[in-house]
Amino acid sequence: GIGGLSAALRIAGRGARVTVLEQAAEAGGKMRVVHTAGHEIDAGPTVLTMRPVFEALWAEAGLDFGAAVRTQPLEVLARHAWMDGSTLDLFAEPQRSADAIADFAGAREADAFRRFHRNAQSIYETVRAPFIEAETPGIMAGLSNTGPRGLWQLMKIDWHRSLWRTLGSYFKDSRLRQLFARYATYYGSNPFSAPGTLSLIAAVEQAGVWRVEGGMIELARATVAAIEQLGGEVHCNTQVAEIETDSSGITGVRCADGRRFKCKTVVFNGSPAALSTGLLGSAPKRAVSAKRPEPSLSAMTFCGVGQAKGFDLQWHNVFFSDDYEAEFDAIFRKGRIPARPTTYICAQDRGSLHEAQDQERLFCLVNAPARGDERDFGEEIETCKTHMMQLLSHCGLDLTMEDSVVTTPTQFASMFPQTRGALYGPATHGATAAFARPGASTKIPGLFLVGGDAHPGAGVPMVTLGGRIAADRVFDHLGLTRPSPRTDTRGGMSTPSAKTGSSR
Repeated sequence: GIGGLSAALRIAGRGARVTVLEQAAEAGGKMRVVHTAGHEIDAGPTVLTMRPVFEALWAEAGLDFGAAVRTQPLEVLARHAWMDGSTLDLFAEPQRSADAIADFAGAREADAFRRFHRNAQSIYETVRAPFIEAETPGIMAGLSNTGPRGLWQLMKIDWHRSLWRTLGSYFKDSRLRQLFARYATYYGSNPFSAPGTLSLIAAVEQAGVWRVEGGMIELARATVAAIEQLGGEVHCNTQVAEIETDSSGITGVRCADGRRFKCKTVVFNGSPAALSTGLLGSAPKRAVSAKRPEPSLSAMTFCGVGQAKGFDLQWHNVFFSDDYEAEFDAIFRKGRIPARPTTYICAQDRGSLHEAQDQERLFCLVNAPARGDERDFGEEIETCKTHMMQLLSHCGLDLTMEDSVVTTPTQFASMFPQTRGALYGPATHGATAAFARPGASTKIPGLFLVGGDAHPGAGVPMVTLGGRIAADRVFDHLGLTRPSPRTDTRGGMSTPSAKTGSSR
């Protein structure tokens, strides 16, 4: 995954010897592609946000991110549609979004959007240093880093009420409340249970959203190439069978094919439950807590080449159900796919250099329960597809797809062991859930964690920040000086201050 690759890039940039072991045919983890009808289609994350995080990571390794990963900013962040036929675009420019909302729902709601956006920016600035960029996830660490004003600041970030309630204090129009409640799903969570703090995602989006030329997989491929350029090794189709230890900590890794790699540190990019259940040997079972938190959302995805008629798709498109609360009740309480599922579509030839005429690449996603370890969702594919197509038709889109590749929660559970098919780590439900993720360090010296299950959480930029943290813990463990970061990166994103590991 990109968290592990980011850690490897940072460590290789310091001159340490790095080996990446990946069980799949290509590195990238959830940043994956599927192949159908002669096309390659992104089937995971579809855009890049918080770009300065990546620019700083690469610059500290002496590399140029912009030269390696070509991107284009999105002018339209997303097109939204409802079953009553209404549509609304959000734009990269906040004033354009406010104007669109005024036309859509009136001047009062446009003013509510401006206030909501200002508050989202305030929340982001409040939590950025003490939590997002902090090396430890604990709430007390956040308080101590913000000083005496910490408790008052925490009360200001809406951690004590749900995102749905927070939005209700701004928007009277139920469609707008539904639209911005979708930010909870970016973290794989239920907007009726997730804290209002997740409003900060609005500020992250308004800071810029970029499409990667060639698809997001090119970010993973470029990172692999950078690691190798710096002297690291990347081995795909390599399954790790055991992480080996002795009384002092990590000693090596044994692969399923019998190969052994001696090492002093391991950065594990996967579910901590894979360690606690003994999937990687008996020794790492004590590394992390055996407690299994509530999983985040999984998905049913459909990737294929098809035709879209009656509705002008953008890169990002969201088609909303008419009962949002029932949708999340079905997923999280009843453990089933909703009868009328909100559907996300990424039209990957819209606005690209290879814009399609009649046939285009389409990635469709429906939220689903993370119960892929309990049952075979294959039996629900046709029902889900039928319900999805009915909802799209109600919203004005006539969609046909040929040779589509379907991925179910059962398949996600198989691809990412011990996740149950969850795509975002644990769900962020309740006031303190975000602080409950484990940090990079484990109980075994030299064994570190990165990924959506670990601090600071899920999403491409967040796990990349987690990769930085894990790499810095490796430097400390090996007694290496940490690289000096940029402190003021373009776009308003700063990185942690430079530190020096202990000498030993």
